[in-house]
Amino acid sequence: MNTGKTKRLEERVQDLEAECEIRNLIAAYMLKVDEKDFEGIGAKFTEDGVMDFGGLMGLGAYNGREAIVKAFRDTEGAMVGFSWHLAHTPCIEVDGDKATGHWGWTVLGCYPGMETLGVYEDEYAKTNEGWKIKKKVATAYYTMDFGKWDNQRFFGPIR
Repeated sequence: MNTGKTKRLEERVQDLEAECEIRNLIAAYMLKVDEKDFEGIGAKFTEDGVMDFGGLMGLGAYNGREAIVKAFRDTEGAMVGFSWHLAHTPCIEVDGDKATGHWGWTVLGCYPGMETLGVYEDEYAKTNEGWKIKKKVATAYYTMDFGKWDNQRFFGPIR
């Protein structure tokens, strides 16, 4: 029996499954950044994906997997030490084979010890390989020496 009510339930379940897959996509993306697995980072994006750092670490927007991989390799690869990228407070909206996401993020690292916080505005696309990042726009709100709050370094969004 396939009534309109059943179909609505099926669509709602599909949206929940998509949201779960997107959460896992972002968790895996963060892990790949921490592991400095640059090819793995690129694989989280669509072929024509965009990573826009918004001026963070002097970086701009990079189009396509190859450019994204190179940007991460050139910056993260040059950093000595570890980083721990945390994604939190997601708001994900699914619309069929497309979705958008708003995430808070925090990065803790030791190059030298620093903490940075901001937001991501994301677009996702469902592909034959599953959900991928179509566009990721980072906006940083502050950076500071780890554990040392400094009002002079809280600069608000850098865009």
